[in-house]
Amino acid sequence: MEPIVVTDTPKRMVSIKLASDELVVTETRYEVGERGPDLHVHHLHVDCFYVLEGTLTLSLEDGEHTVGPEAFVLVPPDVVHTFRNDGPATLRYYNLHAPGLGFDRYLQGLYDEEFKTPFDQHPPPEDGGADPAGVLVRRRGTAEAVEVSGNRIAFLAEAEETGGALGAIEFTAPQAFAGPPAHIHRGFHDIVVVLEGTGEVQLGDTVERVGPSAFVSASPGIAHTFSNPTDAPLRFLNLYAPGGFERFFRERAAAPDAELTSRYDWERV
Repeated sequence: MEPIVVTDTPKRMVSIKLASDELVVTETRYEVGERGPDLHVHHLHVDCFYVLEGTLTLSLEDGEHTVGPEAFVLVPPDVVHTFRNDGPATLRYYNLHAPGLGFDRYLQGLYDEEFKTPFDQHPPPEDGGADPAGVLVRRRGTAEAVEVSGNRIAFLAEAEETGGALGAIEFTAPQAFAGPPAHIHRGFHDIVVVLEGTGEVQLGDTVERVGPSAFVSASPGIAHTFSNPTDAPLRFLNLYAPGGFERFFRERAAAPDAELTSRYDWERV
């Protein structure tokens, strides 16, 4: 889909990058002093952030937490939270709601029109909600990682941590990496957000070069692949919705010669 800009002011920009039942991804820019919604909880989905630049202040029941660039934050259901930009510079981040539950419609003011029920965003419960210790913050270089075929795979969020809704890894491909054969997934979205370097992606019949900030989404059934034809590493955020495919890399690292693709919804085309 083409991004939908739902807010564009000097202080704030919100753009919908992906809208599906499984996952809604937005890109947001907050200038210094901008604040998110009041303290709230989600009962039915996880709320995740990936900070691209600046500093995000996350407010939880146990206090304030500062998160800088290239950090991934996972807020589980029923944890009371909000966020803001305390400065000193522009904050830019991706926000992931998984499953999507119509968050894109909510942002556009269309949710009640279609669903006839409130969006899954609620005031803090009287009991204080779930334990904020369940919030995960994984900064670059601190997440558990494995090596597969010369690629570094760092695990940011796994299906077991998201109720099955989302998997997220940071993928670093070495120079001149040819990439996997073109393939499809029948049951999940495969999303690439380029963080560093230049890659080549195939999506359907289209092949093109992509650099930092490129957002590429392969919906179920769409043929896709990628490669790194350059002499420098290619690093990208890789999202799966629903989650589970991230386990493939754990198993591949442990058993390089095992046949795993049929178990992980990977079909060569």
